[in-house]
Amino acid sequence: MFFILTIIGVTLTEIRIDAFGDTTAKFVSLYPEYPGNTILEGKIIKLINKKRIEQNLPELSVDPHLRIAAREHSLEMIEKSYFSHISPLAINRTPAIRIYNSGLLQYKIGENIAQNVGTLMPVLLKGDPDSLARVIVRCWMESPHHRENILDPDYTHMGVGAVARDTILNVTETFADISSGVDSVIVENKGSNYLMNIYLSHSTWSMTVFKDECIIPEDFLEYYSKRIRVPIKINSGAHKIELCSKDRGMYLCKVRIFIQTNAARGELFQPLTEFN
Repeated sequence: MFFILTIIGVTLTEIRIDAFGDTTAKFVSLYPEYPGNTILEGKIIKLINKKRIEQNLPELSVDPHLRIAAREHSLEMIEKSYFSHISPLAINRTPAIRIYNSGLLQYKIGENIAQNVGTLMPVLLKGDPDSLARVIVRCWMESPHHRENILDPDYTHMGVGAVARDTILNVTETFADISSGVDSVIVENKGSNYLMNIYLSHSTWSMTVFKDECIIPEDFLEYYSKRIRVPIKINSGAHKIELCSKDRGMYLCKVRIFIQTNAARGELFQPLTEFN
């Protein structure tokens, strides 16, 4: 019997929303929730949070969107016979695209992957998942980039997707900072403008809004408890909207939304396949 473990880690910080018109967008996953090995996933999650606690960092909560994205990638790597963060399919090209397509629009995300190959893998998966989980997490922690993802203090949530077939096990771990989560966007048509209502999971009072790298004056915005209304001129092309908070003189941007105001009315969000 033999056993090989391979790992790769990556951190990315680009997310966008594609074109939409006068519509309501609720961010849901484009992927079905493919079943993973929940026992192994749970053990890896516990070990990851134990490592964070040892470094006086808060535990990461499990997010279903991140789990869906992780399982999707683990499954695809088996079905397409590759091991990489970069998918051969445009719709799943990068970790950021996959997490966007899972329904999250966060600014900072990361991904670790591991692959176990060999006749010993099914034996461990069934009979000793604890040892298998410890091997995976230990290898990640011994790799500087994987360790950086696991112990990044900015991340608030994670998802783990463990998918096995025959003698191959792929494990994907996704991370995101969801402290400024966008729940949905409602776009109203008013005169020559779109009124983009961005609904957040927390209070908006401390948020500064940028459009194309410039601060939008507060007089042009409408703030509510968990909603910001941003006017965007119709047929003015593509724009980048960023939601940021100020900390010690610097703006920290947690969410980016790329909109295309020339889209046909009623056109819904398109699957993300590339970045601006």
